Amino acid sequence: MTSRGVVAPRPASSVVVLRPGDPFEVLLVRRRGGGTFGDLVVFPGGTVDESDRGRGGNFEDGAQRVAALRELAEETGLLALNHGFVTADGRGGEPLLEELDESGDQLAIESLVMISRWITPEAMPHRFDTWFYLLAADDVPDVVIDERELTGFQWAGPAEALDRARAGEWRMILPTLTHLRWLSRRRSVEQALEEARGADGRTLVLPRVEADGSLVPVLLPEDGA
Repeated sequence: MTSRGVVAPRPASSVVVLRPGDPFEVLLVRRRGGGTFGDLVVFPGGTVDESDRGRGGNFEDGAQRVAALRELAEETGLLALNHGFVTADGRGGEPLLEELDESGDQLAIESLVMISRWITPEAMPHRFDTWFYLLAADDVPDVVIDERELTGFQWAGPAEALDRARAGEWRMILPTLTHLRWLSRRRSVEQALEEARGADGRTLVLPRVEADGSLVPVLLPEDGA
């Protein structure tokens, strides 16, 4: 808590994995019921752990980048290293990071392209300071979800995912919907990555709480059009 009784946001990360195709696809996971994000369809991610700090090289957001890839490995079994994707084989948390330290393998933190940073409004009881990253995935192993946290996964085109949300098949929160809408206006993985790069100064999203309790985002990186 802050001195004014406002809940301090918890540092967190989320990774939007993009797989080439026509249209390209994004990896979505469904969380188990209960908790803050129960039964929601979201991008893989979670809060920053103490073990993530000090492992992010010279990146100012190094801890968030490490957390994004660690959470991806824990939740989906996809371990993104500098030389490509491998299977995490159930490894995760600090033991995974320590194993990588010993082996000399490096997480692919340089391949992450930041697209936005969302800070939950002060009026909300649960607050997060979440950094969202795009990650291209040309050739990935099979997804193996952590069944303690998740109940399923799906590769889907952004437009298809939005259709399923509108139909009530998938419950999504504003950050997920907003990124999918942004992605649905991109023609390829390459275009999405290029238009997200260099967007510093336009990536901080501070949703506004409306009188009816709904949230309105302001703003994702500008469209190229």
